[in-house]
Amino acid sequence: MSIFLDRSWPITVKVPLAVAALMILVGLVLSERVLSRLTESQERHLIELSQSYLDGLSSAIAPSILREDNWEIYDAIARAQTTNKSLHPIETIVTNADGAVIAASDPKRHPVASTIPPEHSISSESASFRFNAGADSAKAVRVLSYPGRIAGIIYATFDTSHLAAERRDVVIALALTNGALTILLAAAGWFLVARMMRPVRILSEHLGVARETLAVPIPEAVVSATRGEFGRLFRGYNALVRSMKEREEMGKRLAEEKRLGSLGRLASALAHEINNPLGGLFNALATLRSHGHLSSVRDGSLGLLERGLVGIRDVVRTTLTIYRTDAVMRDLSPADIDDLGLLIGSEARRKSVKIIIFNILTGDIRLPSTPIRQAVLNLILNAVAAAPEGSEVRVSAETIGKRLAIAVIDRGPGLPSREVEVLTGRSGARPPLDGGGLGLWTVSRLIADLNGQIVVEHPDSGGTAVKLDIPIPQVEELSNVA
Repeated sequence: MSIFLDRSWPITVKVPLAVAALMILVGLVLSERVLSRLTESQERHLIELSQSYLDGLSSAIAPSILREDNWEIYDAIARAQTTNKSLHPIETIVTNADGAVIAASDPKRHPVASTIPPEHSISSESASFRFNAGADSAKAVRVLSYPGRIAGIIYATFDTSHLAAERRDVVIALALTNGALTILLAAAGWFLVARMMRPVRILSEHLGVARETLAVPIPEAVVSATRGEFGRLFRGYNALVRSMKEREEMGKRLAEEKRLGSLGRLASALAHEINNPLGGLFNALATLRSHGHLSSVRDGSLGLLERGLVGIRDVVRTTLTIYRTDAVMRDLSPADIDDLGLLIGSEARRKSVKIIIFNILTGDIRLPSTPIRQAVLNLILNAVAAAPEGSEVRVSAETIGKRLAIAVIDRGPGLPSREVEVLTGRSGARPPLDGGGLGLWTVSRLIADLNGQIVVEHPDSGGTAVKLDIPIPQVEELSNVA
């Protein structure tokens, strides 16, 4: 059945077609049984009449056939056809044992002494009969036997056109009845299925709306009017819509809380980035007050103040114009790395930690100074905080090929694995929710924005080595452009 029914058709079409196909199949089976019984009944009735006809004719012509008296046999055939009009005999032929015609109902077609035609030669056994359903004629044969020999054979043909007409009338009646029942039941199936599928159609429409826009609940009037499984389904769908709306509202509240939390973390990171250089700036001011009369000290402190203020200005400007790409940043210079020791000098002296900077940079590098200074400053502050008293923190900066390599090495207990994940970016792109490791997350974000990489190593001598590897953008050669 699935061969004839396309799966894309609606169920209101497939069910009536299936009902119609089943009705046609049932109608064919029932029609075959009715016609089979009709054929058996007609054949049985025709056999009884033909045997009665042959019995009477056999009795009438028995003495005459022994004498081969043609006229008496012909007269007996004529009388038998007249008295058995209800049997509709068409033709009767009487032959001797050799098949030569003795008499016939139509002497012109079958003259005396002629041979029996082939169409009459059916089985010559006693009480033989041949009848095909729907045919216009039936044939019967009777062998007249006397002790020791065959005296003659009677061949009779009967008109069965009225039986064929009756059969055709029955076939037409069956076809009309089965067709009417098929159409009626198919229409009833369509009506019932359409009525049963109405709740499914309502649910499908609401699901389609939910897919395009927002889910809309089914009106309560429709839900209350629907009973049984579909009523429970409608109530379950409405409960799902309410749950989705509640979840959506909760998601909005969580998003708002998350946005506020992000703003708080941003403010904390901004304060952290501004507060880091302030210690160095105050240290420079203290140096100016104490040794301002020395020109070398005065010039170095003023340069430090200027670069520190420029760094704070760049941080604020970057925060205010985070989505703008037209801001011009200052290139990284060797002094930016040297200043880091002065910026955290007071913090290092407070902990009795010595800061050693190996700065091998020889000129300006085409990298923004502010994010690199922020990243390295955070790493040095963490290293100083982790380093034991009397130890040292080593900072190195150099260019290797077309890449900037910066390393910060301390002698502390080692960076915990959770903070290593934050620093290397394996913990995800979001800052820590508990606030811990915010500076390390800021370093990870800054270096990632420069397409750089961060490697954390734990030397055998102890401590932690954090290495930054940042590619240096190259200027395109315009001379190669046509």
